[in-house]
This record gives sequence, C-alpha cells and structure tokens, in this order.
Amino acid sequence: MYDITDNPTRSSFVKKLQHYGLHRIQKSIFCGFLSIDERLNLASEFDFFISSQRDSIILIPTCESCLDSVFIEGDLILPQKWEYAFL
Repeated sequence: MYDITDNPTRSSFVKKLQHYGLHRIQKSIFCGFLSIDERLNLASEFDFFISSQRDSIILIPTCESCLDSVFIEGDLILPQKWEYAFL
C-alpha cells in the first residue's frame, strides 16, 4: 500500500507494482504473490518513489496460511496463488 503525493511518481509506482504482477484491490492497495527475492528487489526501489516527507510505502508480507484469517466485507476477492502460476 502506498500514499504518494506526486502524480507522475505515483503513476510510475503503480506501473512498477503491475510489472511485478501485483493487482489493485483498492485505490492505493495492491495484492499478489512475490518470491522473497522479488519482495527484496521491490523494497529496494522504494526510496526512488518517495518524493516528500508525507509519502509512504508499506509492504506487508502475508503467509499463505494467514490469508485464511483475512476478513473481507464487500465486493472484493483476494487473488489466489494458482491464478498467477502461468504469468
């Protein structure tokens, strides 16, 4: 999830997240499955997208068994790992 104030920087960050195969589930929240190396690579790029003291990027890894404990209300379905096996 992110809060980036600069429009071009935010757009560039969204493209980066999509490049990693992540999918938007809320306006500034993306979800998907990344290997440990992919998470580390993505996190290493965060500084590039932070352009003010008000900006923030948060990466919260969640294990597969923890996903069973996620509560969702409304019209949202989290991605399933098998959906991305062939990307």
